[in-house]
Amino acid sequence: MKKHNFNAGPSILPREVIAKTAQAVLDFNGSGLSIMEISHRAKDFQPVVDEAVALFKELLNIPEGYSVLFLGGGASLEFCMIPFNFLEKKAAYLNTGVWAKKAMKEAKAFGEVVEVASSAEATYTYIPKRLYGSRRCRLFPRHNE
Repeated sequence: MKKHNFNAGPSILPREVIAKTAQAVLDFNGSGLSIMEISHRAKDFQPVVDEAVALFKELLNIPEGYSVLFLGGGASLEFCMIPFNFLEKKAAYLNTGVWAKKAMKEAKAFGEVVEVASSAEATYTYIPKRLYGSRRCRLFPRHNE
């Protein structure tokens, strides 16, 4: 009986995918090199990237004009990569628990972090709903203010 992995991280793959991957590790498309030995900029590797991008766009219904980025690192690395690349002065965060707190901590190294809502008082058992116009959130002022 096939085992199933319900842990975080990698999931179960079809056997044919594993077999094709194993072959590519030994000899990628008859090149005499492993897929791990060729450059991500190599002409032979570009079809792999193109197919991966096309599949992501199809599966996630990504509209034209948007790009797919393949970035190294796990989820925790994103806590600093997002503010490093996008935070100019101030960022608003919903504090919904341990992951949000980690993200807020990393973002503080790149700019001001404003906690616009939190569910800490209920041990993070819900996601705060009302933000715009609430007394706690003045990052988005009304037109008459």
